[in-house]
Amino acid sequence: MIKKVKIAGVLVFVALGIYVWLLYPFSLMEARPAIGEKKIAVSGNRAVIYYVRGEGPRILLAASLGREASDYNELTAELNSAGYRTISIEAPGIGGTDMLEKPTSLYEIAEDIKAVADQDISDTGKKETVALVGHAFGNRVMRAAASKYPDIARSVILLAAGGQRPVPPKAKKELKKAIMPYLTASRRTKAIDYAFFAQGNEVPDYWLRGWHIKTALLQASTLEQTKDNLWQDAGSLPLLIVQALEDEIAPKQDTADLLKKRFGDRLEVALVENAGHALLPEHPKVISKAVLDFLNRHKVK
Repeated sequence: MIKKVKIAGVLVFVALGIYVWLLYPFSLMEARPAIGEKKIAVSGNRAVIYYVRGEGPRILLAASLGREASDYNELTAELNSAGYRTISIEAPGIGGTDMLEKPTSLYEIAEDIKAVADQDISDTGKKETVALVGHAFGNRVMRAAASKYPDIARSVILLAAGGQRPVPPKAKKELKKAIMPYLTASRRTKAIDYAFFAQGNEVPDYWLRGWHIKTALLQASTLEQTKDNLWQDAGSLPLLIVQALEDEIAPKQDTADLLKKRFGDRLEVALVENAGHALLPEHPKVISKAVLDFLNRHKVK
């Protein structure tokens, strides 16, 4: 009897080891370190972590659903080289930023953006922020920040700007699988590949990590808690959408096309071929050029 128990215990241990091995790299592992000097702002009574790099006009950046600020590493490096100061902000529950209590709204998350902007203004003595940059869910946060705080910046730049129509069913299903920590790495890779990357583009290892499910669930619940749609207008600031042409989550006809009809000349659209919803790791040079061209045309430097 004792021998059977021991054998059963060994089998369970081996099975658990195999399962853990299949999970690696774990979705909840840190994606990679964010570049820049780590700093802390206070929003209400909560700590908000952000990373500052470079000198010059200020640009604030917010990442995608459940993702880390380090997703912006390549873009911030390009912006720094062009003479801008970048501030990449960690979302609630990520990298030391305190979690928000549910229920919350987009406008409450936007308060973190304002707190970081105010802290950097205090640190540098330079008031003006030339742009808010939001990727995917971050585009909603930045539009809400511009709506709630009309003087917070001079323009808003949206990378993969969803939210105009529901996510197509298959893309929504794969998006959910991408952040599930109990799925094997191979299954998550397939989900991430479909939902976020254009066909044939490699999924970098840091996109297999850095998924924060509690943050993603909080963020996903904000729309039903946001009582109006004024956030979609981003105040009255000039807008740029960087639109991937193979975006399964926010396809062009559901996002950039609709927003262009709505905002007319106030909105510019930059199209990126061979790119999906992830955008940032797929074509960093193309994205940085689109952003810099927009800033130069609007003379916001």
